[in-house]
Amino acid sequence: MKKETSCINSRSVIEYIKEHRPESCSNLIQHLDSEIDNMPDPEAYLTDPNNWISCAVICKLYHRARTIMQDERAAYNIGRYAVEKTSMGYAQRIIVKAFWSARKALRHAQKINDKWNRSKQVELVETRRNRATVRLHWDKNMELSKDLCWINQGTYTYLPLVWGGKPFILHERCCFFEGAPYCEYQLKWPARNRLYEIFSRFFTSKSVLMETIREMENDKHIIETKYEEVNRLNTKLNQKIKQLTAIQDTGKAILSVLDLDHLLTVIMNLIANVCHINRAIIMLVNEDEQCLEYIHGTSSVGEVPQEVRDYRVPLERVSNILVRVANTGHPEYIPRVDHSQLRKENIVLAYGKPSSVYVVPLITRSKVIGVIATDGREGVGVPDETRATLEVFSPQIAIAIENARLYGRLQEQMTELQHSHALLSRAERFSFLGNLAARLAHEIKNPLTAIRTFLQMLPRKYDDREFMEGFYEIALEETMRVNNLMTELLDLVKHKESNFAFNDLHALIEKMVLLVSPQTKEKRITVQRQYDPEIGQLWVDSEQIKQVILNLLSNAVDFTPHGGRIEIVTNKTDAKNDRYETRILIRDNGIGISDTMIDKIFDPYFTTKHRSDIHNGTGLGLFIAHQNMTAHGGSIDVHSQVDKGTTFILRLPFESEPAAPKERGGKHDAN
Repeated sequence: MKKETSCINSRSVIEYIKEHRPESCSNLIQHLDSEIDNMPDPEAYLTDPNNWISCAVICKLYHRARTIMQDERAAYNIGRYAVEKTSMGYAQRIIVKAFWSARKALRHAQKINDKWNRSKQVELVETRRNRATVRLHWDKNMELSKDLCWINQGTYTYLPLVWGGKPFILHERCCFFEGAPYCEYQLKWPARNRLYEIFSRFFTSKSVLMETIREMENDKHIIETKYEEVNRLNTKLNQKIKQLTAIQDTGKAILSVLDLDHLLTVIMNLIANVCHINRAIIMLVNEDEQCLEYIHGTSSVGEVPQEVRDYRVPLERVSNILVRVANTGHPEYIPRVDHSQLRKENIVLAYGKPSSVYVVPLITRSKVIGVIATDGREGVGVPDETRATLEVFSPQIAIAIENARLYGRLQEQMTELQHSHALLSRAERFSFLGNLAARLAHEIKNPLTAIRTFLQMLPRKYDDREFMEGFYEIALEETMRVNNLMTELLDLVKHKESNFAFNDLHALIEKMVLLVSPQTKEKRITVQRQYDPEIGQLWVDSEQIKQVILNLLSNAVDFTPHGGRIEIVTNKTDAKNDRYETRILIRDNGIGISDTMIDKIFDPYFTTKHRSDIHNGTGLGLFIAHQNMTAHGGSIDVHSQVDKGTTFILRLPFESEPAAPKERGGKHDAN
């Protein structure tokens, strides 16, 4: 709101209407301006001469005064009233009266105007002993009305009454509000002799002094009252600041506690300290049983009795204040329990015998989860301040309780999940052992059946040299097969101590390439290596890594056709979560793996080959490779296309221990 005119003008309007139409005063000042409407006491603001309002507001007041009084010249009469009743305020009257004559006052009209009005400029065109001409130049940028002209005419006409004189005779020669560039007033008054003016000046000065003393005495009392009021408001403000700070601190505290029992104790302690209450109970909604049930309480006289702890009330009993608050979500205050309709034999009331009761809902996510009930001291009740603080505090309490309950349920679910996981792991182990036993029986049964058959035929073909030589070779081969199966089985189930150390990854790969070189040369397979020179020493178990590499290379050799190609690529990948990793790719251009089989290749005893120059096809190789990579904190993946080839991707953490100095670069070669 703009500051364009002093509230000395609005005070004149309000006092005039109060005297002539007191029943219409409320209609006069309501809905004037949004800023004024939101004030605690709009009338007090509009009647304080030290305040300022806009021309739009004062014009609304004049317009409403015309309507209330049913008088087009109401503003003129208000101007006369302001002078006659000296409603300008003592400072304003002193300034005007100090000029001791109308002629002297007119010479300083602009100074007087500037103190209480910014909507116009006053020009004194001429002044003589008993006449003067005044022009009012209005500010066209402000919201003005003809009422402003009328109020000025009334004020100028009756201005001499301040000095005990007779009114001016005022004639308006032209009006700004009727199209003229300004409002021009011609003023006349009776001529007085010189001696009268001298005496008038003397008595006027004395009158000003006496009036100043009286008004100062009145203002002294006003200032003392205002000081006491300001001091009281400051005290109350400091208390509010302390409460808000406490609410903020306690909110942080309770939101950090997730154990429900501990949380409820913390909440009660905080309520006692922040809200200054001695007794309170918390009741929560039990949705399964559709009731409110006691969950926690505090008392200034010892433990809460068991009867109250067992207290439950159905949600359908709307006559109960606790249930009513839980159903409506609105707090309720009973200042005098003995004069209320509350059922006095209720367990809580019978135990506590409260003089007053205040119940506030606990609401979170637009849902009431419970209530807090407290009582007041005998004869005092629950103070407004305590009720307001508890009402502000209750949503935080509701959120904290709901979080703790959710956390409790989550813990229960985690416990159930862990139990289910343990049962599932046990079932998987039994399933694995059953599958292992079945496959092992199958793998052992086949060679034993062959050996048994030859042993049955041995008595009849004992002298058959060809049979004996063939039987020997087959029996030896099948015995070795069973032996190899048992060896791999023991490697699988027995616990091996890891032997981690810094090893040159590329040197390990080269050793495995050398092991398969007889087979690659026989099938004329080219082995290409592309090593990343940034990869040197890695913290690994060399035997486990060699086992993985050898298994993958032997598979690649078995499934790569004559004249084919095997590629080995190493590189250091970009950092993820501030960690690098080493990647090893072993790629062939063999027959590939079908989509129906690719998800099973890491299962134990799954194989697509039954004989190999290096392995016998027991189906444990890739399963063991997967276990070895997991033991390193790494992984093994596969991508394959039928008739185009297969790529195995090994990933290892780049550093599991402090980096060792690099001793070896990369190389690019083929054979």
